[in-house]
Amino acid sequence: MATVIFKATEACNARCIYCDVVRKNDAVKTMSPETLEAFFFRINEFLTACPDEKMEIIWHGGEPLLLGPDFFEQTVKLQERLCAGTLHRIQHAMQSNLTLFSDRFADVLRKLGIDSIGTSYDPVSQVRGLGKNRDSEAYNRRFMEGLRLVEKEGFRWGVIYVVTKLSLAAPLDIFRFLTNLGPQGSVMFNPVNFHNRKLEHLEITPAEYSDFLGKIFPVWWKHRERYGNVEPFQSLKRSLVDGDVSLSCSDAGSCAHSHINLAPDGRLSQCGRSSDYGVLDYGSVLDRPFKDVLSDPQRETLLGRNKVLPDSECKGCRFWPICHGGCPLDAWAGTGSFLHKTPLCAAKKDFIERYFEPIVSGKSDNASPGNQASAVPSEPPRKSRQPGKTEHVANDKNNGDNGFTWIDPVGGLGDTLMISGVLKRAIEAEPARKFNLVARTKYGPILKGHPAIAHIGHPPPGAKLIRTHYWEHENHGQPGQRAFQLLASMVGLESPVDESLYVPWEFENDPLLTGSIPWKKKNILICPSSDSPRKQMNAEKWEFLVKRLSNEDFCVVQVGKPWECYVRGSYSLLGLTTPRQLVSIIPRFDAVVTSDNFVMHAAHLCKVPAVVLWGPTDHRAYGYQEQIHLQSVPSCKYKPGCIGTGRGDLYPIPCSEENAHCMNQFDLEKIIDAVTHISMKERHRANKLLAGERTLVMGG
Repeated sequence: MATVIFKATEACNARCIYCDVVRKNDAVKTMSPETLEAFFFRINEFLTACPDEKMEIIWHGGEPLLLGPDFFEQTVKLQERLCAGTLHRIQHAMQSNLTLFSDRFADVLRKLGIDSIGTSYDPVSQVRGLGKNRDSEAYNRRFMEGLRLVEKEGFRWGVIYVVTKLSLAAPLDIFRFLTNLGPQGSVMFNPVNFHNRKLEHLEITPAEYSDFLGKIFPVWWKHRERYGNVEPFQSLKRSLVDGDVSLSCSDAGSCAHSHINLAPDGRLSQCGRSSDYGVLDYGSVLDRPFKDVLSDPQRETLLGRNKVLPDSECKGCRFWPICHGGCPLDAWAGTGSFLHKTPLCAAKKDFIERYFEPIVSGKSDNASPGNQASAVPSEPPRKSRQPGKTEHVANDKNNGDNGFTWIDPVGGLGDTLMISGVLKRAIEAEPARKFNLVARTKYGPILKGHPAIAHIGHPPPGAKLIRTHYWEHENHGQPGQRAFQLLASMVGLESPVDESLYVPWEFENDPLLTGSIPWKKKNILICPSSDSPRKQMNAEKWEFLVKRLSNEDFCVVQVGKPWECYVRGSYSLLGLTTPRQLVSIIPRFDAVVTSDNFVMHAAHLCKVPAVVLWGPTDHRAYGYQEQIHLQSVPSCKYKPGCIGTGRGDLYPIPCSEENAHCMNQFDLEKIIDAVTHISMKERHRANKLLAGERTLVMGG
């Protein structure tokens, strides 16, 4: 089988400390459509000429998921069009850091036949990280999210761990951490490799690599049925114990005529390392058929190793059949020649003789390992982040010096949650991207610690600003033009985007607050208020609603600001909660009844069912799909909405219609029936009640 290391991009959202690719300054970072088409033309050409051959395509990088789902969809179509007769002989695999994985990738990767994804990880801080500052915390969080989603979508996975000098303090802790990531995963331990660089704080000797493996192997051997596929242990067991020789490309001595690396600009070479090192260049995919590339005369040097080494450096070595002098590119990097064994041969021989063979034979004191406790010199990535803590928020001395765009937020607390969600989508699309935030009192407590925010302060003269006046957008107020999507477009996201909201802190539990509430089996949170009196139903109607719900044995709790009108019959928390406390307490309730305000957005964030009352604003612009929206149509001269069509001057002024105000036209029995059914976790009955609609139009 021929194997193509397919680097459609060498761009990467991470800056791993040992990576060679991110140090390259090539102009071409992502493959053009013309090169992609030429690639599949060459595959079909090769497989047609060689009917007994198969082709494995390993998506590598850079980070291949930076290409986006559309690139993979284009690949599927090209493959189906250009390789119609050879498609069944093409296999795909992938190596990804998983920090960009989402459900949008799942279906298209399955279309390519990818059912497993290789990845890499390191619990040691500042080895792997996102962005130019190598943000390990963000990397760890995104990696864990991606890993769980990969498992949820049914993909298998495996982790490559690169052993550096920083790893040597805690081999067993690292081993246990990686093998505990998931039952489906496998782990491979590779030594760090540098080309034309000296990083003494990371480099390890062959003996150090051998000792690292030696401290782990006794534990793996004793519990190998539990730990499963850990490399290089599993391959050595198959080869030396089971008699089933199974070798990787670096040990097989047969990669000369089987591997091709394709760079984003179409250049062909032996493998990923040869491309990084600038050796074994085989021309361009635009000019050369794969059959010619696989028989390029330069490859004879690699085959020559099998003739030279057994009579020279490897003469008499009993491990030649399972090593073959190691990877030719390792040999070139270490010695400047392909006709030498690699420096890592010493590590393999030492590990087998000092650890593997004595333990397998039962003649080693390490055969029954005891506790070898040590501490990884970093915080484990699963540790919960403290609320509000972040490495991104700088002090005013850095104000305006980082070059990031400033977000000038306006609006209420509900807008804060939308902006937070939009910024989260922005860094998911481009993890290295950051913003500064103009300091405003109501925004800071919610957005402090946001992973997309580098600095909160005041912009210097001439700073680039994005003002979030989405209601001044030319499409605002038109049907279907949602506020969240307009905000997303302001930061350069392509709509539609997922409208999940986000807060950069863990929900807080305040026993003094929650302990004071007279909880019942059914609990409802109400928030009648709004920054605009035009979005409020009058107090008498709220009192009627609370009385009816209390008669149905609901505990009704009111939240809001201290100066707002108390609804008699409810338990008042007016003025007693900060926005963060309010968000944290919402999940304790069965349902929320509210007008268009912060609590409506917070209910969506917390995934708590909500009945939302709408009048001058349109639920199609601000509401969320899972909520039940009761929309009253204004009958005044401002129809269809006095503040929903750009009339911001009316926002703080009470409606002149008084009792005829659209917000006073709701059928309260409909509200009560919807709340009753929601609180009993029978949302389908509520939907039936509303005749299959989530929007009930009142009045007008």
